[in-house]
Amino acid sequence: MDIPNDDPLRNMKLGLLQTHYTRSVKDINIFHSSYDTFTIKEVKSATGKGIPQSLRAFARLLSCTSPQELNDLSKEAEQNDGRLARLPFKDRSRELEAHKIILAHINSLIVDHSVCIKELGASNFRFESQRLTVRRQMARELIFGELRVLRSAAEWLIHYCTNLFSAP
Repeated sequence: MDIPNDDPLRNMKLGLLQTHYTRSVKDINIFHSSYDTFTIKEVKSATGKGIPQSLRAFARLLSCTSPQELNDLSKEAEQNDGRLARLPFKDRSRELEAHKIILAHINSLIVDHSVCIKELGASNFRFESQRLTVRRQMARELIFGELRVLRSAAEWLIHYCTNLFSAP
């Protein structure tokens, strides 16, 4: 995930990320220097931790559509622990929009991984060496594991988004 080049607030968003970029020993899922790399772990239950807080914060930043919203995020960070967009939006529809950004990206990755698995499985070469066959199977199993993690994250997001509007 990255801030789109055509986003009119791109420079302001990048500036906020640089200003509020802090490393924490406790949180290994921090903003990467390119702001587009996050570690997702498999979620075994709907009540688990789910999506890393840093990714959720990044999505909140991406969903901002005005300089005022970005200023509000900056003020909130300064008043708390200095980390940007760590708290959910007060407006549930805005929070839903931010999480739908993540869900759309994860769904795209799911499609890409599924296609890759099919292509690796469909490759039938008559004269393929045993070594290449083993490597192809290892690659397929690795991608299948990533797909399992992505699907669990998507399920968690769907559950979270559904509960946003069912909670009082």
